[in-house]
Amino acid sequence: MNPAHVMPSLRRMVVQLLTELEFARSNRESEECIQLLMVLVRAAENWVRPYVGDIFSTILPRIDDAPAQLASKLLDTVAALARVGGSDLVPYSDELLASIIHALSDTSNATKRMSALQALNNCASFCGLVIDPYIEYPDLFKILTDILKSQPDSKMQLEVMRTIGALGAIDPHRFKDAISDTTDTAVTNAKATSSTGGTNANAGSIVNKGGEGTHRTGNPHVRKADGKLKKKKKQQRPQQNVMTEKQMEPLVGGIPTDSYGTTFSNDGYYTQLSVNALLRILENTNDTTFHREAVEALNHMFAPVQNACAPFLD
Repeated sequence: MNPAHVMPSLRRMVVQLLTELEFARSNRESEECIQLLMVLVRAAENWVRPYVGDIFSTILPRIDDAPAQLASKLLDTVAALARVGGSDLVPYSDELLASIIHALSDTSNATKRMSALQALNNCASFCGLVIDPYIEYPDLFKILTDILKSQPDSKMQLEVMRTIGALGAIDPHRFKDAISDTTDTAVTNAKATSSTGGTNANAGSIVNKGGEGTHRTGNPHVRKADGKLKKKKKQQRPQQNVMTEKQMEPLVGGIPTDSYGTTFSNDGYYTQLSVNALLRILENTNDTTFHREAVEALNHMFAPVQNACAPFLD
């Protein structure tokens, strides 16, 4: 089929739906517009990509303040746009992750959380948002594991495991540093706020500036008066080239390090992490079905090291 016969009609439909969403007078009208947009995106994935940015910038500011049912539809559309747009959504990643985590923290609506999980899964799979969400939001992993433990729905548990797998495995040492940095920053801001009577402009995260509405300091996006999202230039953090094979850097004694500087040595750090994880399983009475496997794992770990396991016996 010749795209020249389709693209004008497709463009008119996208503009019409976005206009109706912009001036919708009720949640019902907004839901219908979002539903039609989602059908359009899924049915014409290859042809709708030029309009992904416009659709996304219209949808994203409405997620946080929308009712649960409408927010669920918006997040479903985000998941569909992530599949189609891919890297086109990366400039909006900061505010997108904040909205998704806000939806995941809402324990009152399971449908909304399920939609947020699917959106996060698609963003990690198709937009390349891996590892960094754990660094920028250290509480994300705890939120996901809490959902996994508290939700009896097997479909949601499966979606959580898919999302964790899509986000990737972060180096434990790097994750520990991220948590420490977050804690230190919170303590520093609290001290600065208390010393200035709670009016320190550097410690505050909410400012009102230039009549453009309220926005968070450091947020790469600014909301205009009409609610649309305006991209703001920011310094892009360097992205690792995962296709480039890096040579190991030998240290004294011939112990190599990886690209993060982590030493592959037998200093016991990773062994301690593994032992602590297995002990948590043994101490949890709800995980009795895994106690035998945990004991076998401890035996396999300690058998090769023999006397070196003495520090862990305490």
